[in-house]
Amino acid sequence: MPDAFREPFAAPPTIFGVSLLAAILMGLVIPWPVFPALVQFTFGPGAIVGGVILIRQSMHEIGAANTTYDPFAASTALVTSGIYRRTRNPGYLGLAVIQLGLAILINNFWIVLTCIVAVIVTTLFVIKLEEEKLFNAFGRDYADYCGRVRRWI
Repeated sequence: MPDAFREPFAAPPTIFGVSLLAAILMGLVIPWPVFPALVQFTFGPGAIVGGVILIRQSMHEIGAANTTYDPFAASTALVTSGIYRRTRNPGYLGLAVIQLGLAILINNFWIVLTCIVAVIVTTLFVIKLEEEKLFNAFGRDYADYCGRVRRWI
């Protein structure tokens, strides 16, 4: 049955949001600035825009395939076009890139560290379950896709 799967304990935007909030609070207690102003105002906004573009492209491809973007719902199509030819998780990658862009822009290295934690938590407790769900739904097609395209980058 395609919708018989374990749900992740939290949606990735929540995971990344909590990690971002924790980093901002840590930065208020123990500031950890490491980025020069030129890097802050050049690469920070660029990374944020890049992350938004990744998320929008992934939403577009999912919508074009008429399947769900919801990690808690059953997928009705295997999307391998557009940005999904380069990464299996462009939406989650976009969240990570936005968070790294914010780390650079507001000069808070804690955000970089908590972003790494968010990526690990998302991989272990969301992506692994999604991969199981997609393999059960699409079998060999999904296994072949995993062999061609990396999980993150």
